[in-house]
Amino acid sequence: MGVHPGRTGTLAVVSMDIRRDLIAPMHRFEQLRIRHFFRRAPYNDLRSSDWDESLIPFKGPLDLLRLLRREKPDILQTVEILSLGQLPYTAAIFFYAVLRRIPLVAGVHVARPLEEKYGRVPARLLRALLQPVVRRTRLFFHVNEGASKNLEWMGVPASKTVRHMYGTWGVDPKEFSPERDGREPAWGEGTVVLFVGRVHRQKGIFDLLEAFQQVYRKNSRAILAILGDGPHRAEARRRALSRLPERAVRFLGTIPHGDLPPYFRSAAVLASPSRTTRGWEEYVGMTNLQAMACAIPVVSTRSGAIPEFVPHGEAGILVEEGDVPGLASALLDLLEDEDLRRRMGAAGRARVLDRYDAGENVRRAERIILERC
Repeated sequence: MGVHPGRTGTLAVVSMDIRRDLIAPMHRFEQLRIRHFFRRAPYNDLRSSDWDESLIPFKGPLDLLRLLRREKPDILQTVEILSLGQLPYTAAIFFYAVLRRIPLVAGVHVARPLEEKYGRVPARLLRALLQPVVRRTRLFFHVNEGASKNLEWMGVPASKTVRHMYGTWGVDPKEFSPERDGREPAWGEGTVVLFVGRVHRQKGIFDLLEAFQQVYRKNSRAILAILGDGPHRAEARRRALSRLPERAVRFLGTIPHGDLPPYFRSAAVLASPSRTTRGWEEYVGMTNLQAMACAIPVVSTRSGAIPEFVPHGEAGILVEEGDVPGLASALLDLLEDEDLRRRMGAAGRARVLDRYDAGENVRRAERIILERC
């Protein structure tokens, strides 16, 4: 990353998993030197140019402590404090911050009500255990209303919280742009419905396949392109090819993050029909923002925080979770109305430029951290 003139100190960021869209914007920090500690890089979306000395892998809580002692940061960002599974790492980070007497900050994404996510007793136990961390942490960034309500339930004073795209920074609007660059895939005469993400039941893949059958019966030029991998890919492929011709559904596997923009630009609409489960709901929906940045309208659901980021009727169409006929109808409306696609695409692009420019969000976060810490 290099050291910029005028750096005021080192911010240590601790993450369990990293992926390119979450780490690339962090090069926009100008005054704080970043050291990003991570446990895993499971998405296989990092290019060789994405790796530098700022990224430091750790093996467990004790190894994390050892590396923190070596790097001696001035400010420390903890892992997701609302995660029961990450509690040992939260404890290690808290211990180090107290030992070194340095400020703690937190980025909070979990939108699911904690008593529903974990159960009443585990959630209240987590709240009790985290009270020292709540008192010690100077600043809590939250990215959605659900996270804000969870922080309130945890007893975090409103004076310590800031709504901001922190950690999940947004989109680089120069990279994810409507401007074609010749890398767009050729689909022939077809009009493409795009799915990007984990091929998993909770991402609505089976709802989408069922809805697309209805779409295809009315529009035989439609193509469903599925980008990604996951535990339900084999089952999804089996179902798709038993009911639809092979030309109509394309399973393209994992596409590196940096190669995604041409696929968005080549599509007519992005479909992301997520379903809420007991332990999970969408806290942003990054592929929706990426599509919007490319001026592609979105058809999604009201899972979690999606309505906070995709305004219904403006940048896309939102349907109820599991509403297959409604999903099919929304897709057909957009596939058959080019003017509607153009209007929604332009509105989505404008919204990204106004709110979800990753570089601008990093710079604002840096200013807030320096003011509070």
